[in-house]
Amino acid sequence: MKKYLYFILPVIYIFLDQITKFLVIKNIPYRSFIKINDYFSIVNVSNTGTAFSMFQNNNLIFIFLISAIVIYLIFFIFKNKNRLSKLQIHCLLLILSGGIGNLIDRVFRGAVVDFIDAGYKEVYRWPSFNVADSCVCVGVFLFIFFGLKNKQ
Repeated sequence: MKKYLYFILPVIYIFLDQITKFLVIKNIPYRSFIKINDYFSIVNVSNTGTAFSMFQNNNLIFIFLISAIVIYLIFFIFKNKNRLSKLQIHCLLLILSGGIGNLIDRVFRGAVVDFIDAGYKEVYRWPSFNVADSCVCVGVFLFIFFGLKNKQ
């Protein structure tokens, strides 16, 4: 993997995360939504907890925890870049980018902005999420999936 991609990819992912959050904050009143269809809505909500809104009101703890994870991932990627595959590096860059995107929210907004609401009608709804959350989830899933696949 080209060395400049270690910097460019996270910048792109973080920019996409932050610009989408900015647009939602500027165009949708807090706790309001725009229904797209029965499956998707764009909402403006915030979260001081973790995934699925667990552990609310612990923003400062998460700032320190996520900062430590981000620093660890940066060192891990650069220390192991010759032993990791391109796919593994990309997965770790996704996770790193998502962590930084949500860390920016926690530090500068006091909470993570979530805006993607998915589910079926009002019956089954997934907790709201954002681009950074998607980066982390996709990165972790692919890292584990291809790690398990390569061991077989």
